[in-house]
Amino acid sequence: MTLTILGSCSGTEPIEGRHHSSFVLEQEGRLFWFDAGESCSYTAHVQGLDVSTTEAIFITHTHMDHIGGLPNLLWTMRKLTSRSPEWNENLRGRTIPVYMPSMEVWTSMLAILAHTEGGFTTNFDLDGQEYEDGVIYDQHGIHVTAQHNLHLGEPKDGDPWRSFSFRIEVDGKVIVYSGDVRGIEDLDSLIDGCDLLLMETGHHAVEDICSYLIRAEKVFGKLVFTHHGRAILGNLEGELQKAQQRLGDRVLVAYDSLRLEL
Repeated sequence: MTLTILGSCSGTEPIEGRHHSSFVLEQEGRLFWFDAGESCSYTAHVQGLDVSTTEAIFITHTHMDHIGGLPNLLWTMRKLTSRSPEWNENLRGRTIPVYMPSMEVWTSMLAILAHTEGGFTTNFDLDGQEYEDGVIYDQHGIHVTAQHNLHLGEPKDGDPWRSFSFRIEVDGKVIVYSGDVRGIEDLDSLIDGCDLLLMETGHHAVEDICSYLIRAEKVFGKLVFTHHGRAILGNLEGELQKAQQRLGDRVLVAYDSLRLEL
């Protein structure tokens, strides 16, 4: 299984060499997407990933730095069917689930795509699904559990949660993806026993994250910082050094196109 970071930046102003949050898991010839920031399909394609093998897409929340590339990803999948008989057959007749925390946003996205060339007629189907806490996917050896977080605050009575983190289990390995969170405490019940923790730094200092993990005696393998904000981007080497002084060389700072074998 390979994990590729397609975008490692938070929703700051455009940063050279960095795009908004997205990563993809390659598992037995299938692609599983987690968030879809700007240019995610471009980065995947030029890195040699076969976008036509997309199996499912998971979106943590609907801020632009997490979904801005989703319409283009879907458009690219359609475009590939007209460029190669192999890609065309890979997608023909398939149904691809897209897990969204808001069907209103999904419907609006489809309305935009309907006004592209050909009315976005495809030889595959898209199944937009709104999800809640709990297991949202369990197929092809991939087990995805969603848990709401407080990035968008608590909803009003009766309203659904709109921001989530994921615990992903595959081939005996566990990946925890923070999405955006109010604090790392939002992930407390997800972290223990994970092999890889993907933690956002767009809203948090690396030393605070490391200190919490130590203080709470969390058991985990590697820690990869992603979704970077201005503070960490302004001093990547210094911020990494701070983290490694606390947790050693199992800490990495993600960059676009980083590949990790799990």
